[in-house]
Amino acid sequence: APESACASVKRTCALASALATHVRIDADAVETFVETMDDAQRAVLGRGARGFDAALHELPHGDEVRVAYVLVVDAINFCFWPDHVDVGEDGGRLEYEHVAGGVRRAAATANAKALDARTLASMEVGDLQRMLEWPRPLPNEEERVRLLREVGAGLIEHFDGSALKLVAEARGSAARLVDLVLRYFPGFRDCAVYKGRQVHFYKRAQIFVGDVWGAFQGEGIGRFDDICSSLTMFADYRVPVVLRELGILKYSEELVNDIRAEKIIMPNSEQEIEIRACTVEAVERIKDRLAARDGLVVSSVVIDWMLWELGEKKRYSSHEPHHRTLTIFY
Repeated sequence: APESACASVKRTCALASALATHVRIDADAVETFVETMDDAQRAVLGRGARGFDAALHELPHGDEVRVAYVLVVDAINFCFWPDHVDVGEDGGRLEYEHVAGGVRRAAATANAKALDARTLASMEVGDLQRMLEWPRPLPNEEERVRLLREVGAGLIEHFDGSALKLVAEARGSAARLVDLVLRYFPGFRDCAVYKGRQVHFYKRAQIFVGDVWGAFQGEGIGRFDDICSSLTMFADYRVPVVLRELGILKYSEELVNDIRAEKIIMPNSEQEIEIRACTVEAVERIKDRLAARDGLVVSSVVIDWMLWELGEKKRYSSHEPHHRTLTIFY
């Protein structure tokens, strides 16, 4: 059988991490983290799909609208930080919750047509800003609108305009759903070339599947029997910072200085690919140690959620900044 997209993420990220020169994984720190994981952290892992932050999402009712909501949010779930400017009373800084909240409000309107595939397919610049009720132009708004048009057109052409039919076609397989998203929606094809080799991440395609799993609590249309064996973590900005502060990721002095100076790390540069690949591989190693040491079989998704929450709670003292890369993929 051909290799699934999820399997290719694991294989290529493991290879890139082995070749990396700017970032490395500290195996002893992985072991220490697993050994010293507290009861609260283990409880998060044990909740599985129930650990999904439903409070953040306040999910819309109805399976079709709920899946469409997740797909729309994850189609434009990337690179909010260029909006991080001093804007005084003008709405604060754009964050994920503003995007999710704006899409949720649109989904709850009386006619609920805002997330209809035909509406998405005909979206123009300015429409998204109005949908999110954001007080100024969105960062990279043209690309976000283009991606939503692509989602709408793909749903119309291949799934009768239904996001629910897209998920149903996966027949309970997370890996198959990632493959479907990549096949029909090119804007989710998140990959790079590193030292002459392809490296795959597919962050937004995978987080869509993870969010469907969480949004439906792993039941019904959100049940994926291969969730633990297929998806990786979602390689973006927050989790690498947490892994550094845990001592699991080690950066070269040059890379540390560039990040602290808030220099732009170019997309598809060796440094950027190594940060992402080593983050994926580090979480896979945490997952493998949990299984080998404690018999705890969990999805990399819930480890991602746990680490992301650690970053949100700012429980570490150093508050290292995240790397800055302008990209549509995360």
